[in-house]
Amino acid sequence: MTKFKNIVSKTFHISFILLTIIFFLNKNAFSQSAASVETDLVVLESLNQTIPVIGRIVSLKEADVPAAVIGKIEKVLVEVGDKVKEGQILALIDIERYKWLAEIASANVAATKAEIKSAKAETNINLIELNRMENLKESSAFNVAKYERLQSLHISLIAKEEIVEAKLKSILQEEKLAKLNLKRATVKAPFDGVIELKMIELGEAVGLGFTLFKLVSDSLLEIEADVPSNRARILKINNDIKIATTDNLSFNSKLRALGVRENSNSRTIPVHLKFNNSEISRNLFVGENVNIFVPIGPGLKAPTIHKDAILKREGMSLVYVVEDEKAIIKPLKLGDGVGNRFIVLGGVKEGDIVVVKGNERLRPGQSVKTIPTKNSDEGEKK
Repeated sequence: MTKFKNIVSKTFHISFILLTIIFFLNKNAFSQSAASVETDLVVLESLNQTIPVIGRIVSLKEADVPAAVIGKIEKVLVEVGDKVKEGQILALIDIERYKWLAEIASANVAATKAEIKSAKAETNINLIELNRMENLKESSAFNVAKYERLQSLHISLIAKEEIVEAKLKSILQEEKLAKLNLKRATVKAPFDGVIELKMIELGEAVGLGFTLFKLVSDSLLEIEADVPSNRARILKINNDIKIATTDNLSFNSKLRALGVRENSNSRTIPVHLKFNNSEISRNLFVGENVNIFVPIGPGLKAPTIHKDAILKREGMSLVYVVEDEKAIIKPLKLGDGVGNRFIVLGGVKEGDIVVVKGNERLRPGQSVKTIPTKNSDEGEKK
């Protein structure tokens, strides 16, 4: 079947070429009846048109709020759908137990500090006795054995002080940890948002890292979309892009980031658009679909041709170009539509005069009498 189609296609192209040659060789074939036609220019235009792409609203902040301590849920202070502020208390985990542990740790610190004072006092008492004995070295009251015992005791008491001071450092860290756990037992919102999921109930026991809530920001939003690769590659950071919701709410956005990986199945590249949420008249919902109007060529210019100049024959795009008062037929390679015109990728060039009315009855090489369309000399659209 494919071979048959290729034969038909080749036959058509050969027929087209032969027909064109015949008409060019027979220069007088239509000399007695010049056709009156309206014409237009192939003009260079800025590509300000857009194509719609479906995008979606996403939140820049979504978090699973975990349990930072183990224990029993004593209080749950929010429900699904509640709006919360950063730092707002969401739940309490075994709060009384962690209060007691913090108090015990603080008491241990106080007791250890008292031990240090006692050890220092013992050291000082021994040091006084040791100094007194040193002053008696030249007298008959000097006791060598007692002096040596006092020296050994002094070394022992100094070591005892060091041990208790080291113990204090350890207990201070335990106190910090106990106070940190007490703080963590009070579960707070890490940022402003909405409670999307609640995973706990009152009295439930939870382990370390267990997800308690899912929190989603409803104010820090952006737009994500998968844009065809041939469109995405001409975009630049901070390009202005129009957005419209399904209820016809329009607002502006800017390109924040362009993805680096193409989806080989859909031939698309992800783009990320930022916008000022405070300037929009209603709340946008996370996951809401929006229409993104992607520029087809921001800052670019290309030759365009009026749609009425294009003839379709056997899947080909053809156009009559007026040269030396004759209609010369040429194949076209077209790009995207730009209003009532099409971008020209090949076949004609800027400034060519093309037939836009009366071209259906023309034959290649036929003499024509041109009637320019209104404003065609300025290159405006008909």
